[in-house]
Amino acid sequence: MRLFIIWLWMGLLPTAWAQTGAPTDAPPARPKPKLVLTNSLDAFTAPGRPSASTNPAGIAPTPAAVPSRLATLSTNGEAIWAEGEGLRITASAVGAKVSRTMAEAAAAGRTLTDRDLNALRGRTLDTMIFVQLVLRRADQSDTNRALFESKSRIEGMIKSAPSPEVFFKTLERAGYTEDSFRREKFEEALVVTIIDREVKRRIRIPDSDIQGYYDSDSSRWKKPDQVKAAQIFFATINPETREKLPADLIETQRKKAQQALAQVKAGTNFATLARQVSEDPTSRERGGEYIFQKGQMFPEFEKAVWDPKPGTLHGEVVTTQFGFHVFQRLEDLPARVIPLTEVADQIRELMIQREMEVRIPEYGDRLRADARVRLLPGAPQPFQP
Repeated sequence: MRLFIIWLWMGLLPTAWAQTGAPTDAPPARPKPKLVLTNSLDAFTAPGRPSASTNPAGIAPTPAAVPSRLATLSTNGEAIWAEGEGLRITASAVGAKVSRTMAEAAAAGRTLTDRDLNALRGRTLDTMIFVQLVLRRADQSDTNRALFESKSRIEGMIKSAPSPEVFFKTLERAGYTEDSFRREKFEEALVVTIIDREVKRRIRIPDSDIQGYYDSDSSRWKKPDQVKAAQIFFATINPETREKLPADLIETQRKKAQQALAQVKAGTNFATLARQVSEDPTSRERGGEYIFQKGQMFPEFEKAVWDPKPGTLHGEVVTTQFGFHVFQRLEDLPARVIPLTEVADQIRELMIQREMEVRIPEYGDRLRADARVRLLPGAPQPFQP
C-alpha cells in the first residue's frame, strides 16, 4: 500500500497572490488527504535513539540494529504497530497523537465518530512513519534553518493573537504545553526543510509551461476596478468565543475608535497608529492596508471605502457586527490585465506544488522501502485517500 500524504509545504502561495489575480482554484493532480503532523521526536523508535529533550535538533543517530523476528510487544509489554530499520512506533505513541487531535476537535466543538477515529489512527501512523524517516535525513544546515523558521513562525502567531495569554490558553485547551508546541513546530519546520532540499529543489518548470498556463485562460488575469484602503479596528466580539462583548466593554471600544479617528484628523500617521492600536491581526502589520473590490464587502464597508476621495479619511467611525472601524481611502486601482511578468513566479510556484503532490508520495514510498517498514498485527489499516 502506497504511503499517501499531502505535501508538507507551509505558506504555499504568498498573500499577495490573491490580490494579483493568480489562480487558487486549479484542480490538484491527486486527492489531498489531511496530513497529521505529529510530535514524533518524542515517540519511541529504535533503542538508543535520543528523545526531543536530549536531542532537540532532531539529528538522527546511526540506526540501531532491528530485531530479526517480528514482535508485537516491546520488552516492557507495550504493543508495537510499525517497525523497520532504526524505526519502531508503538500503539501508545499513536494514541497520544490521536488524543491530541481529539482534544483539538473538542476545542473546536466537533465530535469524531468511530469511523473518523479509525481513519485518524491509520493516517496518524502513516504520518508518524513518514516524519520519522524524513527526520533521519536531517543535516546541521537543515536543523539551523528549521530552528530559525519555527521560532519566527511561533513569534508571528503570538503577535497575531489578541494577547500572548489568549494564545497559550488556546494551546492548553488543545492539549499542548508551550514546550511540546514549540518542539512540534520545530519538527514541522525540519520536515519541510528536508523535503525542500530533497524534493522541491529538484523540480524544474520550463518557461514555456508558464507561458502556456498564462495563455490558457486570459480572463483570470483581468482585474476590475479596485481601491486600496486602510482600517483601524476595535473588536466588539470575543476573539475566542465569538460572542458579543458586554455593553460596558463595547462602549470602551467605541471610545477607542473615536479617539483613533480624532488622532488621525489631528495629523497622526494612519499606518503608524494602525500598527500601534488596531485589533485586526491580518492587516495591522501592513498599517491596516487592504485591497477592496466592489460587491465583495459589507454595505458599511462599501460606503466607507468608496465614498471618500483618494487620500482622504472617512469622517465617521463605522460600526459593523464585528466592531468599530476607522477607514482611510488610499488610492484607486483602475481595471487592467495583469502582465505575465507580474505573475510568472506565482505560476511557477503553483506548478511546482502540483508536481510535489506527485513526488512527495513517491519519496515517502522510497524511504519506507529503504527502511523495510512493516506494519505489525493489530496496527490500523493504512490511510486510503
